[in-house]
Parts: sequence; structure tokens; C-alpha cells
Amino acid sequence: MSRDKDIQHVFEIADDSLQGVLGYHLYVIAIQLAANSEKVLENLPADRIPITFSWDRFYQKQDLLEAFKLPVFQIYQSRISLIAIVNVFEVALDGFIRHLNSKGHPQYLGNRKLKEPPLKQCIQWAYEQLFQCDIGDTEAIKRLPTTFGIIDNARRLRNLIVHNQGLFDDGYEKDAINSNGIVVDLHPGYSFSKTNPQRPVPIIMGTGDFLEFTKAHIEVLHLLHNFIQKKYFGFQKAYDYIEEKKAIEWDKVLWGNAKVRVHFTEIRD
Repeated sequence: MSRDKDIQHVFEIADDSLQGVLGYHLYVIAIQLAANSEKVLENLPADRIPITFSWDRFYQKQDLLEAFKLPVFQIYQSRISLIAIVNVFEVALDGFIRHLNSKGHPQYLGNRKLKEPPLKQCIQWAYEQLFQCDIGDTEAIKRLPTTFGIIDNARRLRNLIVHNQGLFDDGYEKDAINSNGIVVDLHPGYSFSKTNPQRPVPIIMGTGDFLEFTKAHIEVLHLLHNFIQKKYFGFQKAYDYIEEKKAIEWDKVLWGNAKVRVHFTEIRD
């Protein structure tokens, strides 16, 4: 038996992409901590920012610099990074379901066949799949109820960021997956928003929070890939970076091994 190549392709793209976002996040935070404010001002647009093909808006460089001083920069960067990892994970789950359906392994949630399901249903499907998981990191398998709670929290926080300017509302808690033993994970800021309903309360996140979300997504991605390969295609070995001779190669993680610097020169010339 060998791994299904389509399923492995979906997994490896998602795995690389999640690590790419992680590397980018850590790199940008390091740059911000090392940045010289005067140098930043020198490299910002002079007095106008292009908004559309027709419009520019006037602004003050110093205002933009002040707006992104710590800790606000790290909060905003963590939000942007969270959006990216949730989107990558959503595409991976959809890819798994699509390929399984097309290969004669129809996937269901309850009695309903899954076809282009929303992320919430994809997460529920993945959790139900992993009820039977007996391959991969045993400690990771034990903490699946908690890990899936973290993943679902990331989904709901992503929705608030893109639909509600990152402000808490009642739907944040109501939309949580609260079934089959998943431990509901709530951001601590939500409790404050409930006791202060007249105040807009933003999602406050730092790099430590982002790392927790990243670990949860990567861990479940690996378990789910291992389990799918075993259950549907009979491959018994868990994916292992060492056995796959898979070091972190940033050109592959970020660009899929495309020679970006070469292409940049060729295309620009």
C-alpha cells in the first residue's frame, strides 16, 4: 500500500502554507522590534496613499507610525496571521472531502452528504473522523477535544475580524460548536464584552496566542492526514518529517520551490 498522492498533496500544501504564515509572522514581528522609527518614516509614502486607480488620500506619516506602535502592531499582525491560517485550513479540509468523494469514499455529516460544506461543518466532519484515530502522536489524539475547541475558536474569531471589525458580539459564543465532547474555547475578552455591553470590545491577541492557534491547526492537519491515508487507502505509517527527509526549506514553504527571485527579474525585465 502507498499513500494517496492527491490527499498527500493537499496535506503538504496546507502544512507548508501554515508554516509559511508562522515564519512570516515571526519574521515581521522581529523586524518591528528592531525597526528604527526614523528609517520607517523615510520609507513611507510622502503625503498621499493610493486608495483606488483614481483616488489618493492625504495622510500624515507620523500618524501611521503612532497607530502601529507596540502593542497595537502585534495585535493587528496576529489578527492578519489568524485569518491566513484559518483560510489555509479551510481549503485543506475542503480538499480532503472533495478528493474522498471523487475517489468513491463519500463523506457525510450525520445523514447529509458533504459537498462544498462551510468551515463549521468541515471542522465537525474532521472531529467525527478522528473519533476513530489510532495513528500518529498519542498525546495529540488525547487532546483532540481541546484542540478542536481552539480551532473552532479561531474560526469564530476570524469571522469577527472580517465581518465585525474584530469586535465581539453575541454571535461569537452562540456559533460555537458545542457537541460530541468538543471543549468550547472562548477568548477572555468576550467575558469583558458581556459585562460591558455598551462598549465596543476588540479582539486582543499577541504572538503567543497566534502560536497556540497555529499549533492546533498543524497538529490536527497531521492527524487527519494520517488517519485518512490509513482508513481509506490502507497506508499504515504516520507522516514523519525525518523519514520524509523534509527539513524546513523556506523557498518551498513560501513559494512551492518556484525560483521567485529569478522570475522577479525575468518578469520585471
